Amino acid sequence: MDVSKTPKSADWAIKILAVLAVLYTLQVARDVMLPITLAIIFALLLGPAVTRLQDYRIPRSLGALALLTLSLGAFAGGLYMLTTPALDWLGKAPEAINIIQDELLSVDSGSNEVDAASRSIDSLAKTLSSEPSNPQITQVVITEPGWRAEVWEIGKNFGVYGTLSIIMLFFLLTSGEALLKRFIHILPSQRDKATVIDVAKHAQEQMSRYLVTITAVNIGLGTVTGLALWALGFPDPALWGVVAAVLRYIPYLGVSITIMLLAIISAVSFDSTEMILAAPLGFALLTSFTGQFVDPFVHGYRFSLNAIVVFLWIFFWGWMWGAPGVLLAVPLLTLFQVICQHVDRLTPIAHMIGNE
Repeated sequence: MDVSKTPKSADWAIKILAVLAVLYTLQVARDVMLPITLAIIFALLLGPAVTRLQDYRIPRSLGALALLTLSLGAFAGGLYMLTTPALDWLGKAPEAINIIQDELLSVDSGSNEVDAASRSIDSLAKTLSSEPSNPQITQVVITEPGWRAEVWEIGKNFGVYGTLSIIMLFFLLTSGEALLKRFIHILPSQRDKATVIDVAKHAQEQMSRYLVTITAVNIGLGTVTGLALWALGFPDPALWGVVAAVLRYIPYLGVSITIMLLAIISAVSFDSTEMILAAPLGFALLTSFTGQFVDPFVHGYRFSLNAIVVFLWIFFWGWMWGAPGVLLAVPLLTLFQVICQHVDRLTPIAHMIGNE
């Protein structure tokens, strides 16, 4: 047995166990880590604005409060305007599914016979189940919670996580910079201090540039989508324009989901094949044009992350944290890349996940 290889094997085993322990902790502590992660990402985005207001002799706490108030006011106003049509479409979802099923069944030449057989079976089942064979047996029907209960649960979680994130974000904007300075001060070497300063500065620059530019592009794409849908006579064009803009924060998957939603709404709302295909195909062409020409022009460079890594990263965080993890996947990957670029041992990982 080669004794020299044993310490290296043990070292790798400890590292793998440590990574697994961190991943398990992130999944178990989802309710705690999710608000903190949201607050950190938005603090990186809003931090430069708060610092600029401080340069104009505006207290940091007052500047942070003003930015949060304006941001929350704009978000609440948009949410209030779109809540009613969104709830209406959620209520119409079962009807839309039935219409699509009927359209699909009508294509089948033998659908009439299938319908007749299914109706006979349903009638026989109702006859047999109308009265219990034994009068002493009581039928128990277990009903699933409706979509309203699910929407309420999602809204409740959103409110809880959102409130915690806002509180944490306020403290990060007001005291985060001072905390970072104290942390840098206690580091033992000048090299470590320089590394932390570079990571913090680069992370803030990268995150601000990414979120600001992609938000501007998504707003423009959502506006054009809403106007085009309005010209086509599409129902609730403003709602679907916002949906298109929000889902585009999810690379690759978001565009596919939007095309699918537009196709479903078109199939329910229109009769002619041309009108049914106009919205999803038009949006596919618009997003292709945006990805090929607008994004490189606005960003000044193409997305510097490998497409395969991004795709797997999205699925990973979706499995870890659900829908919020999908939305946060790319910002988290951007932060991870910045850290790897400034830590010597992690530089190979940065090279592997990059697209350069």
